[in-house]
Amino acid sequence: MAFQLFQFFLALIVPGLIGALFFSIFARLTTEISWRVALILDLLTFTTMITGLYFLKDVTTVEALLVEFGCLSFTRRYILLSTLINIVYGILFGLLRRVFFWIRRRPFLAGLLS
Repeated sequence: MAFQLFQFFLALIVPGLIGALFFSIFARLTTEISWRVALILDLLTFTTMITGLYFLKDVTTVEALLVEFGCLSFTRRYILLSTLINIVYGILFGLLRRVFFWIRRRPFLAGLLS
């Protein structure tokens, strides 16, 4: 029981850490991973996954959600899909951060935005 809880904890946290690594690489920061970015990406990914279950699998109640969680291959699917989603989110938000800091450093563009 305790090992299974630890396994689910890692399934929720590790994809966010991978996404935070891609965020820091594409935002031209160091390869240092921020735990705050990882938790934000995990929250966005969890929201995306629950929304996907709602629209694609018609999961509208908690009982139906527990049935989906009871599937044996759910953990592998969730880990792979959430890792891919976190990588995409990390790349997108890293590029957005780079673009916004590029605009802020340009005097002409910064005057337009202020």
